[in-house]
Amino acid sequence: MRNYYDILGISRDATQEEIKNAYRKLAKKYHPDSSSDEDSKERFQEIQEAYAVLSNPDKRQKYHYYGHSAYRDTFHSYDFTHTSSQEHEHCGACDGGDCSGGCSGHGENGCHVHHPHPEPDFFKHVVRISVHLEMEETFQTVTKEAVLIEYPSTPIFSASRHTAEKEWKFKVIIPANTYENQLIPLEDVICDGEELIHHLHAHYPNNLYYVIILVNDRPGYTRKNYHLYMDYTIDFHTLVLGGTIKVPGLNGELLFSVPPGTSPEQRLRFPSEGMNYPPKIGKRGDLYLNLHIRIPKQLTPEQEFAFQMVRKAFEEPTAT
Repeated sequence: MRNYYDILGISRDATQEEIKNAYRKLAKKYHPDSSSDEDSKERFQEIQEAYAVLSNPDKRQKYHYYGHSAYRDTFHSYDFTHTSSQEHEHCGACDGGDCSGGCSGHGENGCHVHHPHPEPDFFKHVVRISVHLEMEETFQTVTKEAVLIEYPSTPIFSASRHTAEKEWKFKVIIPANTYENQLIPLEDVICDGEELIHHLHAHYPNNLYYVIILVNDRPGYTRKNYHLYMDYTIDFHTLVLGGTIKVPGLNGELLFSVPPGTSPEQRLRFPSEGMNYPPKIGKRGDLYLNLHIRIPKQLTPEQEFAFQMVRKAFEEPTAT
């Protein structure tokens, strides 16, 4: 799952200038009026959405707290379709008054004027502390470092007279069999955090604190909800004759018996070898293999002779 930093091609600690430059470059490249790519409209909307959040310090701070999936689920209908025109100042389209590469609409400088929408009340007193896990770590009990930063300018921390910005670093013990976007009460998993818990209760008694589980992508896998997809290269003779293949799974090596006559367009399925589901939904998603034929580029004399024999065996008999 790509986050906003991936979409703009920048690092998590990118400066505002780097965010703006990345947005301008991508907005001009993928604007539907100037790009011939089939997915340009979708990419352009992704780029605008990412810039609307990361270019706004308050939204960027919330984004870090909530994590990508949770932030989109929570604020999508409130932020991304109700962005103020100020956030599009100096967008990639508006350099020199030319709006061919960026915002749409009829507001000031050609940018659409939106009206802010109030944040849902439920989330005004919920602080989510993101903890990133590798895919395989979701099946184990792991200890992770977490960070909570108090920003005096943030409404969720402004109810107290405590005004100094402070960064709290602490460890949390994450139980086995967690899942993406799982919320765990901070007090249930924090290690040696009596001072922090006492401080939060004393200064922000109305707030609720949760650790939110975010799962990092793993090279070689594509995620779709809780299912995983992998490209797998297989020898053609295994497709024809059948055989056993070894596949790297999240919990170790998997063995799969390929039946004879398997088509390369066929998708192989490993049930319950994907990501953990929330308990109310099920146990795990599935792992799917997209098959690709391995064609040898060089052959030994013996291999070439064997291929010649195979081709001859499959040739149509010549009519006499």
